Amino acid sequence: MFRFVVLTTLIAVAASQGYHQDPKTAAIISEQRYLSGDGKFGAAYTQEDGINFKEETDSDGTRHGSYSYVDPTGQRRTISYTAGKNGFQASGDHLPVAPPAPPQPVPQPGYAPQPQYQPQPAPGPSFRSNDYGDDGSYDPRYNDPNFGQNSQSYQQPQYRAPPPQPAYNPPAPAYNPPAPQYNPAPAPQYNPQPQYNPQPQYTTPNPHRFSPPGKLSLNRTPDGFTYSFNKVR
Repeated sequence: MFRFVVLTTLIAVAASQGYHQDPKTAAIISEQRYLSGDGKFGAAYTQEDGINFKEETDSDGTRHGSYSYVDPTGQRRTISYTAGKNGFQASGDHLPVAPPAPPQPVPQPGYAPQPQYQPQPAPGPSFRSNDYGDDGSYDPRYNDPNFGQNSQSYQQPQYRAPPPQPAYNPPAPAYNPPAPQYNPAPAPQYNPQPQYNPQPQYTTPNPHRFSPPGKLSLNRTPDGFTYSFNKVR
């Protein structure tokens, strides 16, 4: 594993010297990958423009890696990171560091007395004499013997039977014979004959022989593999 890390670093330093082309077309000059039986995995690559990336994964899933590049002033910038159960943590010499957060004040428990319940007295019934149309003063009509005798007596209305209703005579139903239905003969159906469309025959071209632009190496094991690629200069 140590050889894996050192090799990618040396190649990146050598590749970054004298590269003045478009970074978008930078080719990969070295790449390595491996998988071991205990679940560890590693990958690394180096480009012509000096970009270098490598990452290794532990058996518990924690990833450790770094990413470096050459800035416009020619100085190499490297960022290291760790990603796992504690989240993603990155570090670098040129990365700003946030100031420590000020301590938070401890909240003091405050006592707020609850208002006591005080029942309100229920209002009593009020009596007003003028609710019945009497204000309590003397009325001389009460001494008149004829007072109250001149009121009209109630007479119950006499019952009047309703006039007899005429008997209902429904009209006799008229006979309407059903109209004859016309059933036309079914029209003959036209079934066109299927046309013959010959299928074009495709000829598979012969495979072209692939010549890798570098040296490839692949070793398989029962519980993993190792892979490497180095571009031919």
